[in-house]
Amino acid sequence: MSAQTSTVAAGRDLHWIEDHAALLDDPHRLQQVRDNIAAGDIYIARRQFAPEFLEELREYLTGVGRGSLPNYVPIEAGAPNFHRMNRNDSRAYVPGCFHQFVFFPWNQDPFDLFTVCASIYHMKNCLSGLPPGSFLGARPQDGCTARLAFQVYPRGGGFLNRHADPVDYHQLTVPIMQMSRKGTDFHAGGLFVAMADGRDLLIDDVAEPGDVIYFNAACPHGVAPIDPDAPLRWTTFAGRWMLLFAVNRLAANTAIGNAVRVG
Repeated sequence: MSAQTSTVAAGRDLHWIEDHAALLDDPHRLQQVRDNIAAGDIYIARRQFAPEFLEELREYLTGVGRGSLPNYVPIEAGAPNFHRMNRNDSRAYVPGCFHQFVFFPWNQDPFDLFTVCASIYHMKNCLSGLPPGSFLGARPQDGCTARLAFQVYPRGGGFLNRHADPVDYHQLTVPIMQMSRKGTDFHAGGLFVAMADGRDLLIDDVAEPGDVIYFNAACPHGVAPIDPDAPLRWTTFAGRWMLLFAVNRLAANTAIGNAVRVG
């Protein structure tokens, strides 16, 4: 695996993964990467998805968002794919402003997304010390399921408050794929991750569309307001797009039950 490393803060590093497949096939290197992520390092896998594919996804999801009513569905076995709005909803686990499109592995979709995204989940699971295919079946496993969540943070104030995601038996990292470019799709704000010395690394300043970011889910992170001075128009779906490769506990197995969750 070829990689470049640059020190970003207090002894912790930002690493570039140039060969994702080779890393998956190298158990010794995987363990090293796992240890580094647990300690606070960030890894960015370059060019995992082609720009043309990302554009096709964006067009499809925009059509779904404009053509059907948003509605929240709890994370339960057999739940349908759905989309929803979170306009700083007071019920949210983490306050935010975004539009979300959710897919589960037991449902079919036009892109066969869980097959297309399998290598990212395999990496996520291996870095968490789990078998590569964990949580990807048509039935929940150990009270959890994989969940793909596309999130659009609209120009005009889309954001996600600083928070940390749970690190437990089901995950160490929650990978994120960039789907838009800062400076073109939006100009201010974006994803940040807290480093060891307390500074925030602005991921959108260094990552490009198609890149996948791996970091310790327990590290505080969030999305700074996206172009807050622009007019907010939900139906344009203009702003910052991303894809979250999540593994979630079922609603019945969480303390918040059916409350509106973000991650």
